[in-house]
Amino acid sequence: MNKTRHSNFYPAFLLLLIYTSVSTSQPSKLVIAHRGASGYLPEHTLASIALAHGMGAHYIEQDIVLSKDDQPIVLHDIYLQAVTNVAEVFPGRARTDGKYYAIDFNLAEIKRLKVTERSDIEKNTVVYPERFPSHQSTFQIPTLSEEIELVQGLNHSTGKSVGLYVEIKAPTWHQQHGKDVSQVVLKTLSDYGYTKRDDLVYVQCFDPFETRRIREVLKTDLKLVQLIGSNRPNSAIDYEQMVLPSGLKLVAGYADGVGPSMRHIVKGVQKDGRPILSSLVHDAHKLNLEVHPYTLRADRLPPQVIDFDHLLRIFCLEADVDGIFTDFPDLAVDFLSNCESGLRLADKTISDRAAAWLDQHLRMNQIQAIGSHNSFKEAIDPSLMQILRQIEPDTADSLDYEHVSLTEQLDLGLRQLELDLFYDPEGGRYANPYGITAVKEMNLPPGPTYDVEGKMERPGFKVLHAQDIDFRSNCLTFKDALKEVRRWSEAHPRHTPILITINTKEGVIDQPNFVQPIPFDGQAFDRLDQEILAVFEMSEVIVPDRVRGDYQTLETAIIADQWPTLKESRGKVFFALDAGQDKIDIYKDGHPSLQGRILFVNAKEGQPEAAFRVINDPVTNRQYIQDLVLKGYLVRTRADAETKEARTGDKTRLEAALDSGAHFISTDYYLPENKFGTNYRVQLPTQTSVRFNPNLFSDNLSSSLLE
Repeated sequence: MNKTRHSNFYPAFLLLLIYTSVSTSQPSKLVIAHRGASGYLPEHTLASIALAHGMGAHYIEQDIVLSKDDQPIVLHDIYLQAVTNVAEVFPGRARTDGKYYAIDFNLAEIKRLKVTERSDIEKNTVVYPERFPSHQSTFQIPTLSEEIELVQGLNHSTGKSVGLYVEIKAPTWHQQHGKDVSQVVLKTLSDYGYTKRDDLVYVQCFDPFETRRIREVLKTDLKLVQLIGSNRPNSAIDYEQMVLPSGLKLVAGYADGVGPSMRHIVKGVQKDGRPILSSLVHDAHKLNLEVHPYTLRADRLPPQVIDFDHLLRIFCLEADVDGIFTDFPDLAVDFLSNCESGLRLADKTISDRAAAWLDQHLRMNQIQAIGSHNSFKEAIDPSLMQILRQIEPDTADSLDYEHVSLTEQLDLGLRQLELDLFYDPEGGRYANPYGITAVKEMNLPPGPTYDVEGKMERPGFKVLHAQDIDFRSNCLTFKDALKEVRRWSEAHPRHTPILITINTKEGVIDQPNFVQPIPFDGQAFDRLDQEILAVFEMSEVIVPDRVRGDYQTLETAIIADQWPTLKESRGKVFFALDAGQDKIDIYKDGHPSLQGRILFVNAKEGQPEAAFRVINDPVTNRQYIQDLVLKGYLVRTRADAETKEARTGDKTRLEAALDSGAHFISTDYYLPENKFGTNYRVQLPTQTSVRFNPNLFSDNLSSSLLE
C-alpha cells in the first residue's frame, strides 16, 4: 500500500517542527561549548568561557595559535583582524596580503587589542549581527593558561567537572615559521595536570598527519579527536576518503574520536521530515570512535530546519552522536536534560506556532482516534445475567461488558461515541423492562432501582442496547446524552471533532412479554434531527451541508478534500447514521445529497451522500479501508467485538484497525480489561487522544500538537 496521499502536505519546516520521537533511553551526550558561549558573548573571551561554564557545558573549546614569543593564545584564526581592532592599534603591521597574523605579535602587543564579534574580513560585515553588539565593552584575547585557570577555578568553586576541548590550529603553518604548536599545547596542559586519557580534556586537529604525530611521536596519552572538514585543492588530505569505513579504520589507529561537520552525518531531509543519515556514526561506533559533530547554531539553521530543538533531535536522538559542538550550550543542555527525564516538550512559542498552522491546514479526515462501542452501556444485573446464561450462554458472554460515563470516556481521550436509539414518541414504552420482572419472578436478588427519575416515561428517543434484556444505560434518553456531551465540549473547546454514531434500533426479540420497537420512519428521523438541534446550536455541529459547500454532491466534496480543517472543527460534534440502506433511503428522502439533514449516513461509494463508512472488520477489509481513507472518506471500524478479543488478549484486529488508517476505532476496552485476566486494552500507539492518520503520514510525526 502506497501511503503517500499527503506525504507532501506539509512544508518541510513544519514537518521538522512536529517531527519528534524523544527517547528516554538515549545515553548522555556531551555539550561542547564552541569557542565558549559564543552565541551570547564574543568568542573565546574569558567572559564567554565563564558563561558557558555556568550554562552547564560539559566541555569548553579552545582554539590555539602561537604568538611571536611562543605563547599559546586562544584564537580561532591565525590572523587577528576578524575579531579584534588590530588595524587601529597597529596600523601598518599587516603583511602584504593585508592580514595581521598573530605570529607577528608578541603577547604584550596582543593584550592591547580589544576583542569584538566576528567580522567577515572580505565583506567587512559582522557575521552574526544579532549577537553581542560589535565593539561594545572590553574583551581581550586570553592565553591558554588563563582559560585553564578560569575553568579549574570555576570547577573548584562550583563543584562541577567541566573539561577542556583544545584544537591545534594550523600546525603546518606554525612549523613553517619554526614553531611547534602541538608541543607547546601539550606542555601547557601537562603543567596544569592534564596528562592521562581519563583527564577532562580532548585534543583535536584537522590535520591527520599532525594528529597522528601527537599520538605516535609526541607520545600523548590524552584523548585525541580527528576533525573532518572539506577537501581543498592541492591538499594531501582527503576527508571524503576519511569518512568511509576504511578511512575511519585508519583514524581509529591513533584517535579516540572524530569531529565531522554536520553535512557528513545528515545528508538531507526526506519529504516527511525525517533526516537522511549517512553511515558515519554507525561505522565510527563499530570502531569505538566517539563522534562529535560541529557546529550546531540556533541562529544559523540548515535548510528545512526551523527550530534548534529539531536540529538537536536529529543529531542527538536520530543520528545518536556522542556529543555536539554548539554556540548555544544552554539550549543544548536544557534539551538533553529534559530528554533524559522524559519531559521534552517543544518550545512554547514554536508549539503555539505549529498548532496554529496545523489548525489552518490539517483536516479532520487526516487524524485517527479511539472511540467506544455502545458507549452508554452499563452492566446487566447479575441475576438477569444468570438467567441469560442458562438460556443463551453465548449471548450472555457477548454482552458481558460495560462502560464508564460519557464524560469519563471523553476525559480519557475518546473522540467517538455510539448511541443505540429507540423511538418512543409517546413515552413509557421502555419504562418497565421485562428483565426486572423475570428476576423478581424467579426470586433472585434484584438489581438497582431502574429509572429513579422516571425519564423513561417521557416522550423522546431512549438509549439502550436491547429492550428488556440489556437496558441499563448511563444516559437513559438521547437528550441526556447530548447534554452531557455538550457540557464536556463547552469545557474543552479545543477538542478535535467528536463523532457520535447513531444506531436506530427496531429489531424484534421473539420472546413473550418483550416490547416491540416502533420502526423509524421519516417523521422519526425528522424528530431525531430536531432533538439534536434542541441541545446543540447549529454552529456547534458539523453537518453535510457544511462539508458539501458549493459542490454538487457530498461525495464529490469529500473526494476534493473538503472536510473542515481542525480550526473549523475544534469544539464541534458530528453525527452519523449507522444503518442499512433501507433506513438511509428513508432519512435522505426529500433531502438529496443530505441537504438540510444533520446526520451523515453510511452510504456506499458512488452515491451522492457517500462520505462516511462503517467497516467493522479491519482484518478482512484492511486494504479496502486504506483505499477509502486515501480517497477522502471517513471510516469507523472496530478493534474488538462481543468480548472475544478481551477474553483471549488477541490484538490482531486492533493492529489491523490501527494500520488501516480508519479514522475512528471503536472498542469496549479503552481501559484495561481485568475480568478475563488478559489486561486487553485499546489505545493509540502515541498514547494521545488523536494522532496523525498513519495511512496518510509518517509514523514518526508527533501528535502532541493535535490536542
